[in-house]
Amino acid sequence: MILHRSPLLLIGEIRVNEQLVLTCMHTLMAREHNRLAKALAIVNPHWDDEILFQEARRIVIAEIQHVTYNEFLPILLGKDVMEKFGLLLEKENYWDGYDPSINPGVIDAFASAAFRFGHSLLPTAVERWSKAHKFIASKRLSDLIRRPYDLYRAGVFDEYFMGLMNQVAQAMDDSITQEVTNHLFKKVGAKFGLDLVSFNMQRGREFGIPSYMEFRKYCGLPEANTFDELFGSMPNETVRRYSTIFEHPADVDLWSGGVSERPLPGSMLGPTFACLIATQFSYSRRGDRFWYELPNQPSSFTHEQLNEIRKTKLARLICDNTDLIDTIQIYPMVLPDHEINPRVPCRSGILPGIDLSKWAEFPTTSHATQYVSNLADPYGQLGK
Repeated sequence: MILHRSPLLLIGEIRVNEQLVLTCMHTLMAREHNRLAKALAIVNPHWDDEILFQEARRIVIAEIQHVTYNEFLPILLGKDVMEKFGLLLEKENYWDGYDPSINPGVIDAFASAAFRFGHSLLPTAVERWSKAHKFIASKRLSDLIRRPYDLYRAGVFDEYFMGLMNQVAQAMDDSITQEVTNHLFKKVGAKFGLDLVSFNMQRGREFGIPSYMEFRKYCGLPEANTFDELFGSMPNETVRRYSTIFEHPADVDLWSGGVSERPLPGSMLGPTFACLIATQFSYSRRGDRFWYELPNQPSSFTHEQLNEIRKTKLARLICDNTDLIDTIQIYPMVLPDHEINPRVPCRSGILPGIDLSKWAEFPTTSHATQYVSNLADPYGQLGK
């Protein structure tokens, strides 16, 4: 990353400074890219900088795709929705599901409303925890928006990641923290900022997307012609308030109705947002000619390389690209549990790394062969 004069951060995605936790994720994946490039240079010393950059980039993209569909979406959507929309990943073979007639572009309803469900999960404060999984301190979310300065202090990056893995998320519902409804982008010394919920409503209207009820019909859900028909789909108090604001259920904005729905069994989302988000991720997979599981494309991985990428876990990425963290739950997006999601040492074989010897182009000497074999161990000769 490059520092602006302002001391904000400059990277390929302009929102890197939007809030500090997002900055942490950008930094993690930038570090992973550099770690892979360094390792690939040892595997293939004849590669120039451009080849190293592009191959490391290709692997990082595949890792992000794998973690998204293998760890994030099952938590978000639940197994039933994953199966219904064909989002389950192959375990061993190539996946030959590319469809050139599918447009993988982002659906307006997804961009302007459905994927902003996460605004409901935002905490009032963001916590830092120690490597021993003990609470250290917290900061108000509004004080970390467009202010990534904490990350300039040694060790703080790791502490925020420990906080992300240990802090309880808010419920997915129609209640939003005042940190973003009254204090969004608040200037230093000011009492109030902007309102993210108002932005969401206005964004949907400026995009010109249809109402919540239209998308219920699109997803095959029952249409409501009176507010009484919404009872059971969302909390009673929410229905009552809608009836005082809108003349008809067809007037309810998509984002508001979507976050208000009761979640499906095994899912974080109600049926409308689950439908829209699953549809988008189905298009993103089936319409992408560069999708990491595909065979017979110029961009395809070998079968051995693909099976190495399938070892990718977010926990391994965090272990490999932080300095202090040495124990982590297997699935970092879920709170640790001794039986279901235990904490394990980063150095244990429970979290294997990618064996980059599968990317070697030529036979290696015996010394290099030994060195390459150590690349499967992220704590081997490369170190952290």
